[in-house]
Amino acid sequence: MTTQRTQASTLEPVGLTRAGTTAARAPKARAANDEPNGAAVTPILTHARGQKRINLAAAVAQRAVQAEQALDLTFAELCRSYLAAHYDGADMQLRKWIDLLGERSAWDITTAEIAEPLRAMIDNGYAKATVNRNASQIGSVYKWAVKVRAIGPKGFRSPTLDLPRWDEPIRVVELTDLQLRRLVRATLTIKDRRFSVLVRLLAETGARRGEIVERTWADFDLDAGVVTVLATKTGKPRQLFFSQATAQLMARVWPKRAPAEMPFESRRAVGAPINFKKHWQKITAEVGLPNFRMHDLRHHRAKQMIQAGAAISVAAQALGHSSLVLHRRYGHLESSALQTVVRNSWGIEL
Repeated sequence: MTTQRTQASTLEPVGLTRAGTTAARAPKARAANDEPNGAAVTPILTHARGQKRINLAAAVAQRAVQAEQALDLTFAELCRSYLAAHYDGADMQLRKWIDLLGERSAWDITTAEIAEPLRAMIDNGYAKATVNRNASQIGSVYKWAVKVRAIGPKGFRSPTLDLPRWDEPIRVVELTDLQLRRLVRATLTIKDRRFSVLVRLLAETGARRGEIVERTWADFDLDAGVVTVLATKTGKPRQLFFSQATAQLMARVWPKRAPAEMPFESRRAVGAPINFKKHWQKITAEVGLPNFRMHDLRHHRAKQMIQAGAAISVAAQALGHSSLVLHRRYGHLESSALQTVVRNSWGIEL
């Protein structure tokens, strides 16, 4: 009986067993791939009985070494890798930057090296909004490298974070219900039916394009008319809502829906969302809205929500937007809605 207890106690500390006898000292845990020549110990340790243990000190040290060993990439290599995973038209903006900074180390480029060409663009007639979009696109490349690929050096700070932002006029979107209806119905004759679904989703949810096209079917609930977005621009997860008419169209376009599949995946770049830029240009020209942008559907939804009586704070939460930005753009609409509410509450003449 004592012998059996001793054999079963190899993981207990030295001392008395339950039977009161001295237990055998537990064998020392050995590191997986442990090398006698002093090689680094791996974080996962394997006990003599086959149980795994983690050496936290070794695990933390390993992460520190990996963080310091940034992937050696030129700016051109980093951008081309980004473009391979993002077939969204970003190549049009990044091409000139690859020509300028392509051979430089991606991690050595300074804020000044980006700021000066941006100022040159302003001097040569580029709109301030276009210049700001260029800066944002380079920032997206670095954000992807650090947050998604985790290939930047330890403590790396994107050179775009300290760039000045040029003030640009607030874009005012004027779209009537009739124009929106014509726009949505015109998409029904595009051969790729996914385009029609995308326009309906953007018009109803007020979402950013990326928040829709980067989703998998696991994020959609057609019965509830909800799409869940965990990773957003503001870093806060949220839900987007769409109509049952749109859900029914989605069920027709995609009779089979595997959870891991992207409904809006590009057929030219596996794993990347489709762009639909040419389809959009064709449709907006046909309905007499050549300057109307896909992102303007988001502005229109914000305007409609506030005109319907939603407070800016509520609209901002629904859209995943900054309350301050919405107030700058639509504050006058909220004031008008509040005035109507107050007037209607008077009821009787005093």
